Amino acid sequence: MHADARQMAPLGGVRDEAETREYVERNLDHWDQHGFGLWILREAEDGPVIGRALLRYLSVNGKDEVEVGYSFHPEYWGKGYATEIATTLVRLGRELMGFETIVAITMRDNGASKRVLMKAGLEPAGEMLHAGEPHSLFRRRET
Repeated sequence: MHADARQMAPLGGVRDEAETREYVERNLDHWDQHGFGLWILREAEDGPVIGRALLRYLSVNGKDEVEVGYSFHPEYWGKGYATEIATTLVRLGRELMGFETIVAITMRDNGASKRVLMKAGLEPAGEMLHAGEPHSLFRRRET
């Protein structure tokens, strides 16, 4: 996934082997510390890997919040998978895990991801810097 320029364009660009290893280690550590994190997604039961999704802590303005995220191989774009997983993760975070807020970020020019996040029940909540790049912030608060 990290070597695919098209897939990684909305995620800040291709990652080399060392960056990928660090990403995997960071996400495994998150699982160990919190009991949730990154999932690899398959099409149907024993189908091919189509992408990944996550619920994990993200620092937003100095405060840890729970982030929803996803990425799919380009051949699976436009098939509704992103909306399905984002909606499921928002519901999982709220209903089963009891998180008060859920956030998501996307590159400012990623209109497709912004539409997915709004379909999943998140609302625009300003902008923030992430990995040195400006991102749009979305938020879902419990009422």
